[in-house]
Amino acid sequence: MRRCGKFLAAHDGKLSIRAADSADGKSIFIMGRMSRWVLAGSWPGRAGPRLSMRIRKGELVSEVSSFTIRLSFHGDLAFFLKSKAGNKIVERRLGEKTSVKDVIESCGVPHPEIDLILVKGQPVDFSHILEREQEIDVYPVQSQPTLFHENRLQAKGIDRFIADGHLGKLARDLRLLGFDVVYDRDAQDRQLLAVMEIDNRALLTRDRWLLMHKVVQHGYYPRSQDAAEQTIEVMRRFDLFSAIAPFTRCLRCNALLEKVEKAEVMEKLERLTRIHYEQFRRCTGCGQIYWPGSHFDKLRARIEGIRAMLAAESRSENQI
Repeated sequence: MRRCGKFLAAHDGKLSIRAADSADGKSIFIMGRMSRWVLAGSWPGRAGPRLSMRIRKGELVSEVSSFTIRLSFHGDLAFFLKSKAGNKIVERRLGEKTSVKDVIESCGVPHPEIDLILVKGQPVDFSHILEREQEIDVYPVQSQPTLFHENRLQAKGIDRFIADGHLGKLARDLRLLGFDVVYDRDAQDRQLLAVMEIDNRALLTRDRWLLMHKVVQHGYYPRSQDAAEQTIEVMRRFDLFSAIAPFTRCLRCNALLEKVEKAEVMEKLERLTRIHYEQFRRCTGCGQIYWPGSHFDKLRARIEGIRAMLAAESRSENQI
């Protein structure tokens, strides 16, 4: 067991800082305002580049009793805890009422990764307020959930995505399989979030702080750094195995492809392409032309490799 004391407790923009312990065992807390989580190690100095803090001195002083929250993280959520011992149990000591979402994210686990939260064995949502000692079980998204199906917090079957600038190969693989993935290598965080909201897309990113943003409803943090393995992860997370439709989207711009007659694109073809190929598709967005040339064989091999990984994973699950 370990204490997740890296962050100071916060809720709805309020920050609690213990100033002193009183004789009756209670603690005096100074209440302030903050815009994001504040690293405990940075107080009272400057916070890190991702974290900022605004405290109005003497804004409010109140006397409260602290309490302990004990969280058990199930499945692969320990990935986010960065515990070398693989410990999945975390304790947080709080000095004020705090939402369960804030407590979970203070330990480094983004809310889109959480599918079920149990308090005293009963499901709660992210807005549930903690105000006394509790034991909490936190579960990730599972392919075949066995508990509280109607109380799951994450949607499955989402097939529209936006990927951050570090996941170009993943975006290409998903497009190759026919999935709608917006990708711009140079897009800023605010642009990603804006498109995500407008188009109701799931965010794919390996930036956990971005995934924790309050406007993110659906998203995923790929565990692997290998593009093929990331593709399998995303397909498993959003249950996309039956929706694969290879060679239906443009790898350059993400628009759908349409079949065209050779005569329609003849003027844009190289001489040898005109001689050896008869079947063509054209992107409805950028006009890129596709045909089953040598590049097609490489793409098909990529798809077969992903399908082989899917089959191996399926056999492994059936043996458990």
